[in-house]
Amino acid sequence: MTIGINFNEGGKPTLDYKNVVVSYSIDGKRQKKKFDLGNFVKDWYDAIKWIIQSEIEEPLCNSSSVDHFIMDGAPYDSAYLIATEKDAYLTYEYYETLEFFVPKGTKPTWKELKKICDDNN
Repeated sequence: MTIGINFNEGGKPTLDYKNVVVSYSIDGKRQKKKFDLGNFVKDWYDAIKWIIQSEIEEPLCNSSSVDHFIMDGAPYDSAYLIATEKDAYLTYEYYETLEFFVPKGTKPTWKELKKICDDNN
């Protein structure tokens, strides 16, 4: 399973973000699911949530488009989800776990990110 970002790679200041796409296989056939509300933070969050809730058993990896989007100047920082038996929280230091994105220069808590992404669960 691969998660990627569609955007205009060409130096536009806004990078012309389009959507987040998850590619996966079912019965040997490649499928794609798009998340395209136009809000990158929410689209990425919704894609990760969909991946977690899906019953598709494939390893997850980022497409090179994710690195390109961030390296080309997208105004977002990485946040990594740490889940324990008691609580879940975000860390802003690299950690091998699920990666989320937040607006550059912000550090919302996990609960705040869920609220930003309209996830009331």
